[in-house]
Amino acid sequence: MYDQKISFRVNKVLEESKAKGLKINDISTILKIGKHKRSDLKDTLFRMVKEGRISYKNGKYSASRSNEEYVKGTFDARSLAKNRSYAFVNTPEGDIFVSSEDTLNAYDGDIVEAKLKNKDDQRKFGIITRIIERKRSKFVGTLQFYGKKVYLLPDNTRIHTNFKVDKTGNATDNDKVVLNITNWGNKEYNALPSGNVIEVLGPSGNPQVEIMSVIKHYELPLEFPEKVLAETSNILEVDYDKVLDKRIDYREIRTITIDPISAKDYDDAISLEKNDMGLILYVHIADVADYVKKDSELFSEAVNRGNSYYFPKKVIPMLPEKISNKLCSLRPWEEKLTVTVVTQFNADYEIRDQQVHESIIKSDVRLNYEQVDRLFEGGDHDIEDSIAGMLFEMKKLSSALSQKRIAAGYLSFNLPETEFIFDEDGYITDLKRSSETESHKLIENFMLIANEFIARKLSKHTTIYRIHELPDEERVENLKKILQKYDCKIPKDNNLNIVFQKILADLNSKDMHRVFDKMILRSLKRARYSVENFGHFGLALDTYTHFTSPIRRLSDLIVHHQVKDMISSRGNQFSDQELFDFAEAASDREKIADDAEREVEFKDKITFMKKKLGEEYEGIIVSIRSTAIIVELDKYPVTGLIELSTLKDDYYEFLDEYKQLIGKRKGKIFKLADKLKVNISKVSDDIYLQLIQ
Repeated sequence: MYDQKISFRVNKVLEESKAKGLKINDISTILKIGKHKRSDLKDTLFRMVKEGRISYKNGKYSASRSNEEYVKGTFDARSLAKNRSYAFVNTPEGDIFVSSEDTLNAYDGDIVEAKLKNKDDQRKFGIITRIIERKRSKFVGTLQFYGKKVYLLPDNTRIHTNFKVDKTGNATDNDKVVLNITNWGNKEYNALPSGNVIEVLGPSGNPQVEIMSVIKHYELPLEFPEKVLAETSNILEVDYDKVLDKRIDYREIRTITIDPISAKDYDDAISLEKNDMGLILYVHIADVADYVKKDSELFSEAVNRGNSYYFPKKVIPMLPEKISNKLCSLRPWEEKLTVTVVTQFNADYEIRDQQVHESIIKSDVRLNYEQVDRLFEGGDHDIEDSIAGMLFEMKKLSSALSQKRIAAGYLSFNLPETEFIFDEDGYITDLKRSSETESHKLIENFMLIANEFIARKLSKHTTIYRIHELPDEERVENLKKILQKYDCKIPKDNNLNIVFQKILADLNSKDMHRVFDKMILRSLKRARYSVENFGHFGLALDTYTHFTSPIRRLSDLIVHHQVKDMISSRGNQFSDQELFDFAEAASDREKIADDAEREVEFKDKITFMKKKLGEEYEGIIVSIRSTAIIVELDKYPVTGLIELSTLKDDYYEFLDEYKQLIGKRKGKIFKLADKLKVNISKVSDDIYLQLIQ
């Protein structure tokens, strides 16, 4: 009798066999077919040959591809990790649906080969036939001891199984470790992959250990190579008097920096002066390119890192400390090399003229955002009068620039970030929502002025742009339909910026903003770097780049080199291909940084909320899925899940087009922005809530 399982295993054996063909006895031996299954093997082989799935010649069977289509793609195991019975293979031509029993031992991100079985009008179906390349062989997770058996529970939420641990080294139960896989297991025999512990990070739950686990997972560079450090140690402080003939001297102009209170590297400073025509704004940016030359080891390492990585109480810098925190950091009362964008405004705050120079500055004072906001709000402050007067003039200019940007279509979202409060031992004691204040807007507006000008100046030749493409029409239409269900007005306007702007302005409560600002943002494309200029949709700018953070972003460092080449009338030192590669590298590493920073934030929230088990909170519904209600707590910037399976009062149907749940018997409705009362029922891989009211 034909046996589908034997058929699958035969296919695998013939695909992986390096021999030109296998006899039936060879196949039987490899598959360990017992005598009672021998006839089933014969029947299966006969049918497979008849259907053209394998070939038979000179008494040997071999894989046949004559009538079959094979594709290469990336295995996507997100659905498997959520206990679904299927996964996907992502290919440029579309996704291939793969049943869980047809995934071999592939793991998320692996490059695989899949054989297409069939397809309908909407979906292709396939079977994974081999693993071409593993994405990773090392996994980070928590050890769990069960008697003599030890397992690794992986941190990565896309990994759909646990791993068996053969050698634990000196690790103990509940330690966070790095596991090196030595055997990828066998799905047919329910054999898990296994490996050995190669590094113990520390006890699970410790904030610094959790950060380190993310760093190890993303393989972020913790140390600088020796050749980079050696090169850095040979860099000397500049003799500023000797470079004055090539630079503009701005050391006598009143200059300030405004940064987060915890910042250690200051790569931008600002000055403001009045004259008969209006205001002159100076945006001074650290001249990192003067120290980090194209052919240097420092430059190569910057390309490798792509950007700095920021975690609570830990930073992985793009450049060594001597560069980022000393030589190039615009610290107060120290002379520094800079590149300055000078912008002349008239009395109506319109730009009359802009120029860029290599320069020298000396910052007068280092301010933080909190200090400046206290000044603007009329609170106690220790800022001297002359600086305070300049700051109030800057605030007027910033407000005028904001109005002009909004008129042009600039999209402003109300999306507070999470601020973590730590005790002396590094443990989280509180979570707060941070908001964008006048001081933040001031710095943003002034940096936008410099970035846009530099982008226009460099646009005559190939450069790196910061682009944000128009959103997909289908996603916009789907978003509009949902918004209309919640009585949001959809203005009729051909300018999509204005449409989104008016929608955001018409949201009539903070709770509505908490829901729909995120939804609108998710409907947009991700900003990225490119040598092709597609404009920046979110900023409503036709031409834009990143220039103002060369200490922490590769893109800005490249642009600085190009600006300096332009100022000195040198040719562009980068080829078009190099610029394309730099843009790709910067985009890729930025995504890694975002993912890693988001994961650390999630882990820290999990750790904090474990102390809140059983406590009751109020919150609002910010999203609804077919399996759960997502609630954001009012007290903390934390979301949790109410699983539909815990709602025992009715059977609820998910209405995707409304983003609502409706009870089939009682008609009770859950919808976005509804207020709920919940308690924290479980904190494990996520935060789980129990509905109270």
